[in-house]
Amino acid sequence: MLILLIHLFLAAVPTVLYGLYGTPPAGFPGVLAFAGVFLAGLVAGFLLLVLFLIVVMIGFKRADPRGMFKHNLLYHYSRYYYLILQRVRLVATGLENVPKDNNFVMYSNHIEAHDPMYIKMLYRHAPMAFLSKEVLFKQFLVGSFLVSMGCIPISPGADRSALNSILEAIKRLKGGQPFGIFPEGRRTYSHDIITFRPGAFKVAVKAGADISPVCVYGMHEIHRKGRILPCTVRVHVFPLIKAADCEGLDTVAIAQRVEALVRDQLSEFKRLHPTSLEKA
Repeated sequence: MLILLIHLFLAAVPTVLYGLYGTPPAGFPGVLAFAGVFLAGLVAGFLLLVLFLIVVMIGFKRADPRGMFKHNLLYHYSRYYYLILQRVRLVATGLENVPKDNNFVMYSNHIEAHDPMYIKMLYRHAPMAFLSKEVLFKQFLVGSFLVSMGCIPISPGADRSALNSILEAIKRLKGGQPFGIFPEGRRTYSHDIITFRPGAFKVAVKAGADISPVCVYGMHEIHRKGRILPCTVRVHVFPLIKAADCEGLDTVAIAQRVEALVRDQLSEFKRLHPTSLEKA
């Protein structure tokens, strides 16, 4: 809400100045002129807000990613951009299951590129970073943002580079930074599940961390072609799977257990809240 008020203020200032010191035409053309100035102010204000976010993320790129300042800032920007500007209604269930400490790894299905931002909104009090595709770190600005938030690049293959990324995640997790991992390995763009990779669960097992399973649903609706009206996305947080409960289990069994939870929840969402995918 604060960012919205700042944005409206940045748009109102040039509009008021135009009325006081400008020469707007009379009648309906004058109304259009004021509307044009206000709209231009909205665009310029949004660009200023984005520039501020970029400056903070890059300027403090090497700051400890366990600190909450950048995570809180990103939380407020995410709420403003996705929930207000993108007109998305986020329905979250199971919020009582969000971990109270930072000794956890979040595992979720992966539908669209913006899934991490919606999940981070629910885990707003944790400095959660992600194991992210290596190629993303080579993109302009995106790579800097990921590094600033503490994310770790991981290669798609099961090679030494991927192993080093997992070892680094384990090290940071033990040092107090929780992680989010998408064990499918890529986006599905649907409500179908790709078999969860057991290797992804080595991070939680080796670090002795709890597992926080999550199910995301309806994310494709956000960028559905021709969408004008608000849309609804759903995120469900399952009860924690404590590290002690995983003792004696291999990563294959753990992966199957978490996948079954997410698969069943997706089926329930499809039954109760069918989207354009189910209606097609």
